[in-house]
Amino acid sequence: MKQAKYITDDIEGAKLSRSHIKVMLIAGMSFFTDAYDLFVIGVVLLMLRSTFTLGTFQLGILASAALFGAVIGPVLFGRVADRFGRKSTFWITVTILIIGALGSATSLGWLQLVIWRFVLGIGIGGDYPISSTIVAEYANRNDRGKLVASTFSMQGFGIAAGVAAAFLLLHFGIPSGYSWRLLLAFGAIPSVAILYYRLKFKETPTYNLMNGNVTEAMKTMGLGTKTISGGRLRLPKIKLRDFMRQHWKIVIGTALAWFLMDISYYGTGIFTPYLASLFGFSGVYAATKVSALVLVLFAVPGYWIAVALIDREGRKPMQAIGFLVMGVAFLILSIYGSALLAFSSAAFFALYGITFLFTNYGPNTTTYVYPVETYPTSIRATGHGIAATSGKLGAAISAMLFPIVIEAIGKFSLLAVLGGIAFVGFLITIFLLPETKRRSLVETSGEAELMMVTATLNNEFSSHIGSINDATKLLHRMLTSNGKDSGNVMYRRIKDKERAADRNVHNIYDYISSMRTGLVSYIDVSHLASKLDDIIDMEEAAAARLAMYGVTRPDKPMREFAELIDKCVFKTLESVGLMSDLMAGNTSVQKLLKENYIAASDYEGKADELLRRSLGALMRLQNAKEVIVKKDIYEMLEDITDRCIDVFDVLNDITMRYLKGNGG
Repeated sequence: MKQAKYITDDIEGAKLSRSHIKVMLIAGMSFFTDAYDLFVIGVVLLMLRSTFTLGTFQLGILASAALFGAVIGPVLFGRVADRFGRKSTFWITVTILIIGALGSATSLGWLQLVIWRFVLGIGIGGDYPISSTIVAEYANRNDRGKLVASTFSMQGFGIAAGVAAAFLLLHFGIPSGYSWRLLLAFGAIPSVAILYYRLKFKETPTYNLMNGNVTEAMKTMGLGTKTISGGRLRLPKIKLRDFMRQHWKIVIGTALAWFLMDISYYGTGIFTPYLASLFGFSGVYAATKVSALVLVLFAVPGYWIAVALIDREGRKPMQAIGFLVMGVAFLILSIYGSALLAFSSAAFFALYGITFLFTNYGPNTTTYVYPVETYPTSIRATGHGIAATSGKLGAAISAMLFPIVIEAIGKFSLLAVLGGIAFVGFLITIFLLPETKRRSLVETSGEAELMMVTATLNNEFSSHIGSINDATKLLHRMLTSNGKDSGNVMYRRIKDKERAADRNVHNIYDYISSMRTGLVSYIDVSHLASKLDDIIDMEEAAAARLAMYGVTRPDKPMREFAELIDKCVFKTLESVGLMSDLMAGNTSVQKLLKENYIAASDYEGKADELLRRSLGALMRLQNAKEVIVKKDIYEMLEDITDRCIDVFDVLNDITMRYLKGNGG
């Protein structure tokens, strides 16, 4: 049977194709709309100040309304996408974008506009986890970074379109009472254009694979189904709480880095026209012109530099460098900004533009890419939603408080605060986030290791367990038959089971050797296979002694050992069978595993006591040959229960590592 890991290799090993580009463009057009809708409000605010007679607080609320909506959208729609599928939610978010844009454009007052911008924000936020997850799950391994980054980088075109639209309306003298409505209504156009394609979209291959729809997963990527036979294969379904317990650094790192980045980016992005007016550029037209130059010359190129380099340089260095340069630039502006403005306003805004360039080259792009690469399929959209919600919360707080903070501490002190925030983002990147470039999604998300353990325990170990179970039953018959079964015949049957178990172990080693996963997981599985094999080896050795010594009528201690071995091995094999459920997130079996361990330990303790009593009784016998034979057999039978406890020790190690976070 073709294993799930190999199928993901086929999907992620595919060459970059038109299908990949098409998926990226369909997803990216909504980001074009998102950026347009979010950033055009900066120009609209300047137009509305006189139209609606807005004060500082009202400006902040209006600027942040969509962002507060975007705080709700990611978690809400991320959860929906993981529960019901990416396809079913892909068209819902774009519909909300259309309704929100048109509602905003037809608002009759400040409060109504705030409400519609909030609705629009829910659609914008909801689109973050959906679009990123869809592109990542369709993407091939080597180009995934640039495809996901390209989706996000469509923001650059959206920003440019917003600035261009505002510039043209102002250039041709369209009254501001009409201009702001037109600017907000234009946001519905690209969403309408892609609604049909989103309705026709197919479910992602990775999501299909997680739900056992292997044929659909392969067909979606045009890979055919010739190599698939039998059964239903699944990626492991990992629960959010288990992932958070094991990989808390990922959860905190992706969420907090995005939060800090958006505080800086959305505050400065939305209020660039406003800041330009504070720095001496009077009038809507002049401030919009400065904003256009900063965004087009610095912000937009930053996106596409990131696209070009992300799969070469990697996510971690780009994010770290971006945060570091942002911090240095903001601090320079805060300390020497006044002198720079006196010397040359162009020099000031060039350095100000550098912050946008490195934001988009680094954290603004990478914080979008990181979550879909580090969360597993079952919670990928939810994980991205958590990070995006954190980011949008930072953006909303920033947009709402920016005007107030500027009045309270001054524009240069605010830039110093932004510099400090960027340095914190740099440290978070260095200490909490891994590198994920050109690695399979099942590797970067930790699914590969879990898949190896669960799939091996569930599939590869089934024959191994069956051989041990059969050998245990045969040994039980040898020890309780009282001469009804031929010892040599029974031994040969047990020997056949032992050889089958050896082949099972060899197959397990071959399988785990073919998996690209961590050394710890390899050791876990190979160690478990080896310890299980020790059980049947000892059973075969005991059966060999019984046959060789011609024991046709086992004595009472042997019959008692038979019962203890039968019960101890049963608890052991049952526990191995439960491990695949435990690794897949079914923690309800933990109690049964603990009970089995206690029971097996009790049987092993009783076997120890039985051995001591039996050896004591042997010492009173006069027949030396009988003493030697029975002592040898008793010790071997007792050793079988010891081997069972060895298996439980390995199971306990695996449980501790995967469920207590020691492997995270």
